[in-house]
Amino acid sequence: MAINDIDGEIINVFEQLRANPAALCCAVGLTPYARAEFEDSRKPMKINDLERARRFLVRSMMTVNGTVGSSHCGFSFSQSYARNGHEARVNRWNNLPDRLDKVFQRLRGVRVENRDARELVTMFSDRPATLIYLDPPYFTKRDHGYVIDANDEDFHTELLKVCKKSRCMLLISAYENDLYDRLLMPKDGWKKWLVHTHTRDTTGKDYDRTEVLWMNAAFVKARADCRVPIRLSKTERLQNKINPARPNRGRSQGRT
Repeated sequence: MAINDIDGEIINVFEQLRANPAALCCAVGLTPYARAEFEDSRKPMKINDLERARRFLVRSMMTVNGTVGSSHCGFSFSQSYARNGHEARVNRWNNLPDRLDKVFQRLRGVRVENRDARELVTMFSDRPATLIYLDPPYFTKRDHGYVIDANDEDFHTELLKVCKKSRCMLLISAYENDLYDRLLMPKDGWKKWLVHTHTRDTTGKDYDRTEVLWMNAAFVKARADCRVPIRLSKTERLQNKINPARPNRGRSQGRT
């Protein structure tokens, strides 16, 4: 499946959440966690958009690591773990209707952008009341890539340079690596927090991982002060603004 095809499938799921949330949740709820359902979802078939959305969710939730576009990734199962009295993967699938309903409710109050992360950071770089959490494809060696990937050094270098220029609050997930250490330095106000965790494969085998959360100076200060790092002018408050631009450091931050 090509990248554009996957984008189309995702858009269709969101369209069905908007137009037919109850019907989509019902269709998913009546679908058993079954290898036959997974294999059938991969077969080309002329179907309506609601069934198309259900089949895409089957493909993405019943495969290993959600690798929808990869033909060699098969049916995901766990021989070792249970959740709420069910096999772990079955439990996750059974929870999906409730999660989809929460997605539907959440989408009613957000703006969705489908753009390059570098463009999005630039869009909000002069808005200090913005908090951006970046979870890019990790810059690390791995056995296989993802269908949509950005694991090259040029991408990460450009992304981090944009982040360094931004005045908004930034929190970035990554694995420990020299490139991030070199570009996100303490002397520029960046701090990192190590998170010891693990991943687990379908056999139940655990793999230790150490993730890093990189925090820029604006985020660190806001967290310490327990307040958004901006002061609104009287005019801005009257206009109900919550996230006005602050183009440069020399400009007044407004007055309370």
